[in-house]
Amino acid sequence: MIKAIQFHRITPKFQFCGTWNYPEQFERFICFLGHDAKVILPGEASNGIVVTFDDGDKSVYDFAFPILKRYGVRAIVFLIVDYIGRDDLWDITLAGRRSPHLSWAEIMEMQDWGIRFGSHTMSHVNLTKLRTDEIMYELSESKRILEDRLGLVECISYPFNRTNQEITKQAQRAGYRFGFGGNGDGDLLIKKEAIYITDSVKSLATKINEQPKMLYQYDRLKQQVINYFTITTMLLKK
Repeated sequence: MIKAIQFHRITPKFQFCGTWNYPEQFERFICFLGHDAKVILPGEASNGIVVTFDDGDKSVYDFAFPILKRYGVRAIVFLIVDYIGRDDLWDITLAGRRSPHLSWAEIMEMQDWGIRFGSHTMSHVNLTKLRTDEIMYELSESKRILEDRLGLVECISYPFNRTNQEITKQAQRAGYRFGFGGNGDGDLLIKKEAIYITDSVKSLATKINEQPKMLYQYDRLKQQVINYFTITTMLLKK
């Protein structure tokens, strides 16, 4: 079975949101994965762990990329196409600064090393709230723009891990082979385990192995709570 480990922002500076990790914390996770897990990219094997980053935050280039290179671990970064090279509109630091997203130059440098890129839609909208034509725009237009610059794009990460049968149907129609978010029941529903500032190597292992069962269920509940507040924050930008 393929499972994804999902990161967002890697930064030494404290963040208001819960969806971030310190660089030294991230390095502990990557070191653990290198020793105790089979890390793959989509399509390489039928079993393994895929290291992913949602949103395409610039901190992935600044702090995560050097660590990935140091340990020889490849990952896939899911880009919000409308925000490439721009500041986001939802997360603000203690100093009042907005967080920038990856530039095309940074993306190309990472791809040259071996990092893969996928779509996180055009605008990071909750796809389950859209009409079919709106879903197709978010999926197909983001894929088209990314492929113009990067070549074949086969992976989509559903914002907020929200998906349903109609969304996976349209993802397949748009030409995606792999979809990240869901219950793990197929290549378009690969389960993502979000790793946040509250996590440790022990909780990472729990999320990978889904054992002990009660502790895993507790960690999944924490993920859902953090995701709920993330959706609220995203709505505030409208």
